[in-house]
Amino acid sequence: MYKPMKHLHKILSILLLWGVSLCEISHARASETTGADTVVSFRFLPGENMFTRAGNEAELERLYALIDCHKAEIAAGRMPVYVDGYCASQPTAKENLNTAFIRANRVKSELITRKGLKETDFVTANYARAYHNNKDMVVVTLRIPSAKATTETTPAKEEVEREEPRQKEVTVEPETKPGSQQATVKKDPVTEKQPEANRNVEQQPAPVAERLTSVPEQPYRFAVRTNVLYDAFLLPTLGVEWRVNRDLGVKLDGSLSWWGGEHGRVQKMWLVNPEVRWYLLDKKRFYVGASGSYGEYNIYKYMLGGIVSKDTGYQGKLWNAGLTAGYQLYLSRDFSIDFNLGLGYTRSEYDSFGMTDGVRVYKERNKSKHFWGPTQAGISLVWTIGSK
Repeated sequence: MYKPMKHLHKILSILLLWGVSLCEISHARASETTGADTVVSFRFLPGENMFTRAGNEAELERLYALIDCHKAEIAAGRMPVYVDGYCASQPTAKENLNTAFIRANRVKSELITRKGLKETDFVTANYARAYHNNKDMVVVTLRIPSAKATTETTPAKEEVEREEPRQKEVTVEPETKPGSQQATVKKDPVTEKQPEANRNVEQQPAPVAERLTSVPEQPYRFAVRTNVLYDAFLLPTLGVEWRVNRDLGVKLDGSLSWWGGEHGRVQKMWLVNPEVRWYLLDKKRFYVGASGSYGEYNIYKYMLGGIVSKDTGYQGKLWNAGLTAGYQLYLSRDFSIDFNLGLGYTRSEYDSFGMTDGVRVYKERNKSKHFWGPTQAGISLVWTIGSK
């Protein structure tokens, strides 16, 4: 009986050693291939797409420190920066995806401008759902490898492993080329079908990596304006502009002065100036347009009359038409300065007169003049309404 017990003891010892070896090998392999996921989350206000530092300072500083620590791995492509946008506060899935898309790009722009990252350093995904009951979030994930981490795992495989397919979802991911993105719809991993609620989602617009300034992301819808150049010549001007879309705007200015003084001095004038504008380039600050003006005037030795002539007054009407060009300088989210100049054709029909003992004496009647040259000039203060 001694021999069977001796053999059994040897067998148990071998099995125990084999089990310990397997555990050590498994642990070593896990430590070589698995790194720690560092998650940084940013909150957005419902209905707002601007990335504000208020309330996000601590997380932003933590993310800055992580990027500084692993800048070499990120630049070499061994550690992509995952940026996931979540939104569930909009009424439709399409609006939620679009909002998540914009917010994720805002966070990426912050890292591009502040930390020098490139578009190819990111892997972006956007979801029309909440993130742990938070309806407006952007989550940045850094998978920090261990000292013996390998580079065999592709970013696409890592993304599949880190996502939790709790429900059907639609994502929008960028291509590898900088400055361009393509919308893709992920299928449900079980049924291989697109989610019913988020189907037929259109391609999202390509993001533009730009500094986070106070410039409105989309053009304003309505603006109230005054031409301070005309105001300085005692010709008060008030105008409105309707921004039809990102490229087209319709403007209408009106000017009115009704001044009188001693010795027959007078400046009575009204003028309307419609204009159609086409906004150019990416930021839509430059524009060209077609404009016209019509009005009537009665001036003598007042502000405008003193500039035209020292001893002759004019009474009549004028009209002009021409082309305009200008530039809008944004001061803040709601205010800007508009510089513009118009060139074209002007025609004026008038009577000229002088004053003798307080009595108007006409010098010329039913005269007309026309010329090619400046038709308008403006330095306007603009208050925009409906900026996004």
